[in-house]
Amino acid sequence: MAQTPPRAVPQPMQISSWQQAELNAARWMRHWGYADATSRPGGPDSGIDVRATGALGQVKYQAVHVGRPELQRFVGARPYGSNAQLVFFTGSDYTSTAVAYAQEWNIALFRYHLDGSMAPVNDAARQIHRLSAPTMPKTVRSAEPARTQTFWQRNWRVFAGVCLLMAPLGSIGDEKTYTGPLALDILKFIGILLLCWSVGALLIAARFGIRISLQARPFRATVASRAGRGPGTRAGGTRVPRSTHDRVTATAASRLNRLVAEAADLLRTGSKQHHVDRILRDRGVGFMDRGRILNEAKKRNRRP
Repeated sequence: MAQTPPRAVPQPMQISSWQQAELNAARWMRHWGYADATSRPGGPDSGIDVRATGALGQVKYQAVHVGRPELQRFVGARPYGSNAQLVFFTGSDYTSTAVAYAQEWNIALFRYHLDGSMAPVNDAARQIHRLSAPTMPKTVRSAEPARTQTFWQRNWRVFAGVCLLMAPLGSIGDEKTYTGPLALDILKFIGILLLCWSVGALLIAARFGIRISLQARPFRATVASRAGRGPGTRAGGTRVPRSTHDRVTATAASRLNRLVAEAADLLRTGSKQHHVDRILRDRGVGFMDRGRILNEAKKRNRRP
């Protein structure tokens, strides 16, 4: 490893493309002491995304886990006779076979988060990372006093909703509204009733319904198993042992919980919800999962 002293811990950087992921990996390698680490997104790299004196890096921007074949190709891309340290970066995770292969070839495995912070995965990565500061640099932000809403600001939707619910009753007998014949007047009253009640119910639900829904249906980052399936679970027509299914379930739950924590950090540091949603979409997260992740992230940020 290069002997250049480590630089300051990189500041948060939102990762929303593979180009940003490569640039982020290069700045972390410079922080670890590889002062000339350079990334050229879009250029020919033959499997090498970041080059430095004494180290080579490869960056994956994908939702699927990195397996042994990707690491084998990385080792094969190292120039003949080179002793450069191999450093691998991914935004997802590694399979158990990939971790074992990295241990054999002394490949440092890192996992980057949506805010650009780094987490070492194996011993080689921890050895490189041990001199650095915590992976999540703290940004100094002035404390903003919480705005205390008045009673009317909190409950105006309720009063407006109740008024709309009562409005159709007040229109009964209005000669300018109901001009006959009787059948037409009845249809008018039903239309006014449905319109006012729909808007009123939505206003009241906006004040109480969403909060009750979040409390009644807490976030679940697990895959529920179906009862009566015996010791194994079928996946795509192939019977998978129960232990394997449990490991896959635990891995999925761990990844979703990690995405919730990263989304909460981004929202807390000022990122807009639609921007975080786009980052999650680019990472391969489905529409329903993105909604659950964002809801749980906002819920976490509201906790004292």
